[in-house]
Amino acid sequence: MDFNSLMEKAYEDYFNSLAEGEEALSFSEFKQILSGKTKATD
Repeated sequence: MDFNSLMEKAYEDYFNSLAEGEEALSFSEFKQILSGKTKATD
């Protein structure tokens, strides 16, 4: 499995684990957080 496939699977798992009505991060935001790159630290 390549990196992008792993990220997509991780996002899918994250998205499915959200409580009903809980706001989800965008895929882009999710990847930034996992990589340690947030707007505050860029």
